[in-house]
Amino acid sequence: MKKLTIVGPDDKVALVEKLVKAITDMEIVEVKDVDSIEEFQRKSPMERLEFAIRSIDSEKGLLANRYDFAWLYAVVQYELLTGIEKYKSVKSFRQHLKKIDIKNIPSNSTISDRYGCLQHRNPDDWEFSDGCDAIEAQRRINVAKRFLSLFHKGQ
Repeated sequence: MKKLTIVGPDDKVALVEKLVKAITDMEIVEVKDVDSIEEFQRKSPMERLEFAIRSIDSEKGLLANRYDFAWLYAVVQYELLTGIEKYKSVKSFRQHLKKIDIKNIPSNSTISDRYGCLQHRNPDDWEFSDGCDAIEAQRRINVAKRFLSLFHKGQ
């Protein structure tokens, strides 16, 4: 059995619901409204930050290494998230991760070391002094960009 998710205008979704109800071996499991980007943006900056952290941590394969939390830390420290203040330290960042139930949090030194190899403020311009190749550098930048998208749009 498979699950199908449909997103569309209310009238079109209602037609699909009628069709599914007419088929004897199918059922509707869940119907819910999808928050729009505007509705998501009305949430507090802290709610959006915590959503973004939880989401990026749960996306399979995105955080290839636990040290990738350093790129999330960098986005906050470079004040790229409107309404979010910088963390006082890596330790306070790690405490926040624990508070929102993130598992396998890297050590202070792991985050600090990776954050320390970062050059430039904007992820599009990031360079890394730890000798990573171009593919790894782009992957790290993509982690930061995905985090920004999750914070700003919720998707």
